[in-house]
Amino acid sequence: METDNFAYLLPFIMLAFGCSFMIIGRWRAQPALSWGWAFLLVSLAFATPIIFSRLPFPYQAAISNVLFLAGFYFYGEALLRRFEAKRYGALRAGFAVAVFAAISYAIFVEHSLRAELLLSDIACILLLAFPLVVSAPKARLMIDKALLVVIGLIVLETLTRLAIFLITDATDSFEDFLASDYAFLMQVTASVLGLVLGLTALAGVALDVILYYRDAAEKDPLTSLLNRRGFERVIANLDADWRQSGAAIICDIDHFKRINDTYGHATGDRVIAGLAELLSRHLPAGVSIARFGGEEFVVLLPEHSLAEAGALANLLRLNLAARDWSDLGFHRQITASFGVAAVARGDHSPHDAIARADKQLYAAKVNGRNTVMVEGASPAEAPALHIVPQARKSGEGAAK
Repeated sequence: METDNFAYLLPFIMLAFGCSFMIIGRWRAQPALSWGWAFLLVSLAFATPIIFSRLPFPYQAAISNVLFLAGFYFYGEALLRRFEAKRYGALRAGFAVAVFAAISYAIFVEHSLRAELLLSDIACILLLAFPLVVSAPKARLMIDKALLVVIGLIVLETLTRLAIFLITDATDSFEDFLASDYAFLMQVTASVLGLVLGLTALAGVALDVILYYRDAAEKDPLTSLLNRRGFERVIANLDADWRQSGAAIICDIDHFKRINDTYGHATGDRVIAGLAELLSRHLPAGVSIARFGGEEFVVLLPEHSLAEAGALANLLRLNLAARDWSDLGFHRQITASFGVAAVARGDHSPHDAIARADKQLYAAKVNGRNTVMVEGASPAEAPALHIVPQARKSGEGAAK
């Protein structure tokens, strides 16, 4: 009776997870479709005696085994896709085909249920163990580590059952096998571990979907930098000691409207993307860069002094002014103005420092553009940071 119950329970569990993954796969979750195929194929494999009950046992066994091998191939595929590891698809598929040929020989020629079960279990172990070993070094998130642990438990459980099977006096009678404690144990552990694997993989895929759409909501599509929403989340997650040191830079492309009016908005977008790429390339790791809208960018630099932030702003200014834009079809110098301010102990949030940097940006615009203005510094006090706009080069139009 217990075996009969599991005969219906197992396919239902696998089918439910397979359908769930197929539905989630519509929302750009890369491994979801592979998980879906895996669970659906294994569901059919467990349901083979029910679906194909009128077929002779050897044909049922062959159909069940090919479905199991395909299902475990896709389990490995899902795991490798999740961790973006090399998939070795042809190698794994070739192995599965070779094993199925050996299983078919055991079924139709040797008529050995024992050999069939041994080959099937060994193949399933290897189809999971290989992706497990390849993926393990890439696990970073807690859900990823939990998923690998569950896969490891499945491999260990199968190895344990295989050892038990080898030391017992197993029969080649299918009816005796179904009535055996081994068959019951196999279905119980398959149900429990299948349920745990499904829930863990489902949690991982759901998290991927959430992170994907959160990333889309918090990133500027033109530059791939943070937008205001993403920047606010970064600020909300700052450590409590953010006031200890830090600075803010705000910059704005000079006369950007003139670029749009003269060369078109598509060219203007490329200029914005070019400045964003320059910011990402020259600013150190750990800083937060956001496009606040239009041609305005904000940079938050934790653990940087005012002088360091000013020097970085000047480096950015010089690199932008020196960039050759001929690939966009014009030979015009593009410049930007920068305002820099330090985080103060009395600030309620980094927005206070950003507001002061914005005032310095306004002063840079008033002082001729293509300029870095640092809070509390005058041209006489900080000549290395306050840069007089460069003279127009011969044959070029300076953007003032």
